[in-house]
Amino acid sequence: MTERPLDELVAEAWPRAQAQWSSFLALSEPALGSALPAIAQIHLGTRQIELDADEIRRHRLEGCIEALLAHEVGHHVRYPGTLAVQARMRLLERSLIPYPDCSLINPFTDLMINEQLGAVYRDRFVEAYHALTPVGRWHEAPLLPFYLTVYEEIWQLPPGHLLGEAAAGYEAAYPGFRADAQLLAQDLFHTGPNLFTQFLFFASVALRYLVPAAGAPAALGPPCSSGEPSAADWAEAITPSAQEREAIARALREGWIRSELADRLGGDDARERRIAGLPGAGSDDARKVPEVMAAYYRQEAERHLFRVPTRRVLGEAVVPTTVDDWEPGDPVRGIDWQATLRLRGEIYGAAQPLRRDIVADHEGLEQPTERPRMELYLDVSGSMPNPIVTVNLMTLAAQVLAIGALRAEGAVRALLYSGDVTALWSWCRSELEISQFLLHYVGGGTQFPFGRLAASVRECGREQPHRVILTDRDFDRNIDASPAHDVTVADAAAHGRLVLLQLDPAPERVRRYEALGAAVVAVGELDDFPRAAAGLVRALFDDRRAGASGGER
Repeated sequence: MTERPLDELVAEAWPRAQAQWSSFLALSEPALGSALPAIAQIHLGTRQIELDADEIRRHRLEGCIEALLAHEVGHHVRYPGTLAVQARMRLLERSLIPYPDCSLINPFTDLMINEQLGAVYRDRFVEAYHALTPVGRWHEAPLLPFYLTVYEEIWQLPPGHLLGEAAAGYEAAYPGFRADAQLLAQDLFHTGPNLFTQFLFFASVALRYLVPAAGAPAALGPPCSSGEPSAADWAEAITPSAQEREAIARALREGWIRSELADRLGGDDARERRIAGLPGAGSDDARKVPEVMAAYYRQEAERHLFRVPTRRVLGEAVVPTTVDDWEPGDPVRGIDWQATLRLRGEIYGAAQPLRRDIVADHEGLEQPTERPRMELYLDVSGSMPNPIVTVNLMTLAAQVLAIGALRAEGAVRALLYSGDVTALWSWCRSELEISQFLLHYVGGGTQFPFGRLAASVRECGREQPHRVILTDRDFDRNIDASPAHDVTVADAAAHGRLVLLQLDPAPERVRRYEALGAAVVAVGELDDFPRAAAGLVRALFDDRRAGASGGER
């Protein structure tokens, strides 16, 4: 009998596999490949499912195609569903598992999926496990026989049905394994709907069998769900969510974890522990950490973000013109999507968008235009923590200021100083670029660059930006070093707005700096730096002072 092509079998099985979860799924057709990490896998970024055609033929698993596809759809729909959830689970387990190269996430999500699909595909899953799991080499992965035993209990299979000849040796090494498997089978699926609660319960039991073997941590093979969380996903996962905290509290209450472990998972220093658990953190390959931390600071800045009341200058009044065809090479921001969709519809509009030019309403007619510019001087000396290793709230305050100015369609440039200076001194309009730059760290002593401040005043001429200095009491020592420094500060304050955002300033210092013309926003504690943004707005854009500056309002 001629074997049917695998692509035909996949095409027939695909609708039925999707229907096990939903009738409405936006997934592309599965692809056939070879030499894949697993016989079936889904990329949670692209949502593409692949099957290893060679392995299916070699193990005669054509009858399991529908079950394999339904399993991968389960990763897409619910377990874990998104890379953001997976990122949270990975940071959570870094405080649970002592082996950095080992993860329980894929075994856990596979178990959750297979239990739900077991009523339909139990026999097919059993066939696949018999063919694909090297249970005879259980000494290399002691978790594997325990994991298969959980399936024996869930699916009510005879003891040893999946373990085979390995059952006797494994029982001698781990006498209580079947009782633990029965515990998981009985209680795991009733601890929902909080996925993190179920994961902590699963991990608390499975960790007893995740032991070093041959000098390396035991594992269950490559995961069948792939894809790396984005920097934004990792950044969002740094702070434990309400669901995670609820899961940790229940795990402690039920006795699944000890109090010291609960403190590591959700205590006051949980955020720093999670930062240390980011991909590559503490290793020679930590290239992703700055990108993740920059995304984290941007997300945190959103919580404190203000809309900058900006300086008003005169610009030409403009009106939109009639639409014209957008051509490749034209600015994308010139596309008028509302007109495109209205006149050409969703299908043709995507292929042939329309652009709308803007011209002056009347030649020479001017109207107020918002053009804020902000210049930041951020203290990155040794008295402040490295913003990539832990959360630096002074850096977060700078992020709030910068992003707030950019959201008002302004521009920002920044100078970071300690004993040396690092500057992004061209006017920047990119949130990504400025947020990543502000994560630079020098450490060491503190020396404010008064020369750079004086040069900026001369360079900017009539278009002086708002200037903000974020520092602590080290600034007092710096300004006392030379009488010329008072002159520099007074000159900068006379030409534009100069604000000192200072940690715990002495009252006499506040009076001195205000006498020089600078505004001072006093920050009582480091934790108050982001919240001081509102006070900083008042210091920078007070109606009374703005009115005194001539025709800017």
